[in-house]
Amino acid sequence: MSKYFLRFFIYLILFTLLAGIIAGFLPNVVGQVLTAFPYLIAMILVLFKFIRDEQHAPTKIERNRFSLIFVLIFFLYNYVFAIFGQLIFNFNQPNIFKLWWDFVSQSEFQLLLISRLLIFMIPFYLISFWFYGKQAQRMAKKMLG
Repeated sequence: MSKYFLRFFIYLILFTLLAGIIAGFLPNVVGQVLTAFPYLIAMILVLFKFIRDEQHAPTKIERNRFSLIFVLIFFLYNYVFAIFGQLIFNFNQPNIFKLWWDFVSQSEFQLLLISRLLIFMIPFYLISFWFYGKQAQRMAKKMLG
């Protein structure tokens, strides 16, 4: 199972970079909607790989594990890059470490970041759980004959 989670993480990074490039050319509102696409595309590609390799749709336990761990990977990935992105992209600034620490140690910032991520996590879990159920069974039937 861990190979699928690693594959999901790699897809998530690649499609996030691609979505970021595309979002740079779009209005802010449309760019925010693009946040969901890397997760959804990575989830679907991993499902295709899983069905091809395992020759069956995910069981209920696998379905729940995929959904939960995908959402946790998405949460941690976004949390870490939201925290350290400020440090990475402003590295030239004088006293960057002090400014960064003052910024990330604010409880308001942490609560806002976590609440925004939770807003995505709950629907993503439900979508993943749903998609890895009946939809995955239909895909497996079509792919495997």
